[in-house]
Amino acid sequence: MPRATQKQTLKRLRVEEGKETDTTVVDRLTDLPESLQLHILYSLETKHAFKTSVLSKSWASKWTCVPVLNFSSYGFKKLNEFDKFVFNTLSIRRSAKLEKLTFRRHGICSAKILNKVFDYAFSGEVKELDVSIIRSRKDKSWPISEHMTSDSLTSLKLDSNSNMGCSFLGPRSEGAFNKLTSLYLKRVIIGDLDPFSGFPALKKLTLVSCNLLQTDGTTNTLNVHAPQLLELTISDYYVNYRCQLTTPNLRYFNCRGCNFPRLQGGGLPVLDTVVIDFIGSCRENQRRKTFDDLMMLFNTLHNAKSLTLYSAVVQLMTFFLEDLAKRCSPFRELKCLKVDFSRFHYQRLFEGDCRSLSELLRVVPGVKGYLLKKSHEAKCTMVYPDGDPVEESTCSSSQASKRCKRVQISTIKLEGK
Repeated sequence: MPRATQKQTLKRLRVEEGKETDTTVVDRLTDLPESLQLHILYSLETKHAFKTSVLSKSWASKWTCVPVLNFSSYGFKKLNEFDKFVFNTLSIRRSAKLEKLTFRRHGICSAKILNKVFDYAFSGEVKELDVSIIRSRKDKSWPISEHMTSDSLTSLKLDSNSNMGCSFLGPRSEGAFNKLTSLYLKRVIIGDLDPFSGFPALKKLTLVSCNLLQTDGTTNTLNVHAPQLLELTISDYYVNYRCQLTTPNLRYFNCRGCNFPRLQGGGLPVLDTVVIDFIGSCRENQRRKTFDDLMMLFNTLHNAKSLTLYSAVVQLMTFFLEDLAKRCSPFRELKCLKVDFSRFHYQRLFEGDCRSLSELLRVVPGVKGYLLKKSHEAKCTMVYPDGDPVEESTCSSSQASKRCKRVQISTIKLEGK
């Protein structure tokens, strides 16, 4: 809800219904059902929710009953005013019944305010903690020590635009984070060899621009030991390290980066959905190695039922059509293949390749033929630029060649507009 609209709503709520009588004054705010009162406060930032305490006597402490705290510095002219507001609010607001705490701050964040936020969250029963900053002033590490525990935290999101350490990652004492099911880390430096084994209930893990702290000259390996993990996303993957998976229940895997992760492990028996995107620039002398890394990734993900490939991945595969014709596809149980060209016009990642979309589509059947070689009943979905629903269709693998010819004609018309 825009801030201007929030203020107008609060002003309207203060208007009394009817005229003053000898005995009572009709108070529209008090007459509202409590569930609706809390819903109104729930939709506001904490800054505006706090201001409702002056609306009426019954609303003086109503904002403290809302199970969320939502702090954002973008509504403040000065950052020191924002820090003061957060500090004072957390000093008077109990955390016993708080479900979610969100803290978003631009500029350089001091360690004092970060410590206040995390101490508050871990001292009570906060279930969801979402912290997003640009960078920290001095201490380049999130203020969660290896000794801190939480019996209530189910979701933790740590988002920073600069690299931050995470000393709390690693094996933990039993029960330290036994309810944590969702973990999101952005630009975190991972220094422990087994960073996620301390979260026995972890089901969703997202790693964005994370790096490993190299302590010796050996090859870095990221160990993902999470027996209950269902979803794994590795995004903005710039460093070429190995990833050892011990995730027997993994059903969803998404990777997007300048390299393809080298996955290792005992197999992914219940894997269902895979999404792969490539965003790195690739010179001609790097194509073969990048292609080989992709083939290794395919072999690890062979149990996938649904596979989504973005245009850059398909483009890379078209450089090696003769090689693909000789290979056996690792996908034996594929039910759905989706090829997404929606970002094609914005991606020029391969040196020396100036093919248009219509030229690329002429060789796409060779890629699809390889991927669906052992999945004859799989459906193939093609998505094209500009998001035109008419240009998205589904066809069986036996009709792929015919469909591609029709797509060439429609694409040429599109490019001629």
